[in-house]
Amino acid sequence: MKNKSFCLITCIALSFILFARPGICQTENLPDYTGYVNDYANILSYETKSTLSALMNNLEQKTTAQVAIVTIDTTKPLDIETYAVELFEKWGIGQKGKDNGVLLVIAMKDKTMRIEVGYGLEGAIPDALAKIIIEDYIVPSFKNSDFNTGILKGAVGIAKLVAKEYNIELNELGELPVNVPLPEEPSPLESFINFIFTLVIIILFISLRMGFFWWWFLIPGSYRRRGGYWHGGGYRGNSGGFGGGFGGFGGGLSGGGGASGGW
Repeated sequence: MKNKSFCLITCIALSFILFARPGICQTENLPDYTGYVNDYANILSYETKSTLSALMNNLEQKTTAQVAIVTIDTTKPLDIETYAVELFEKWGIGQKGKDNGVLLVIAMKDKTMRIEVGYGLEGAIPDALAKIIIEDYIVPSFKNSDFNTGILKGAVGIAKLVAKEYNIELNELGELPVNVPLPEEPSPLESFINFIFTLVIIILFISLRMGFFWWWFLIPGSYRRRGGYWHGGGYRGNSGGFGGGFGGFGGGLSGGGGASGGW
């Protein structure tokens, strides 16, 4: 009886290990890096890869931070978040002990992307700013199939935030390939206004769909308070090489922060 119980427990444990987190068993299938830019999906021009590699090399020389860019066909069977963490930790992006790495991974067939941030840069690139880089810098160009420009803009946005964290002037990184503003989180007032605007739009949409919006303003207030309008009704809702000085990644760890998006 004890042997049967032991076998049962062992089988359950092995099943959990093998199937609960598929990423654990897929790590050996992740690609090896070839440089700062790893264009496995073959979407970038030679010029773009060279430009990005030079930018990331300059950034590392000035700050010790490392930024890796990866394009692939698909992350399946993993989701983009699990894939990014597994790849980040396999490669060890960033310096050991500083964990100052950033990974931009783009899955072309899945139409998804993620910015994964190391522990040491989570203050410089919080989730909100990572999301802004994806939605405002990369996605618009991707929707027009201009992948080179989208990735260049995203990379420069990341580089600017890293440079700011290390008090590095942008001109020290050389001539930037594209001009994008420094990503900034909206002020509390802007966030509040956006929230109110969104809330009003949602209320208007729901009210119009329900068909009673205008009647609500036209009928007498006393009648509304007695509930006459509601009588008989109810709510009815409806990743290439080009290393250029690249000497390998330094053993950094992912902090689990960042953002994902798609186009």
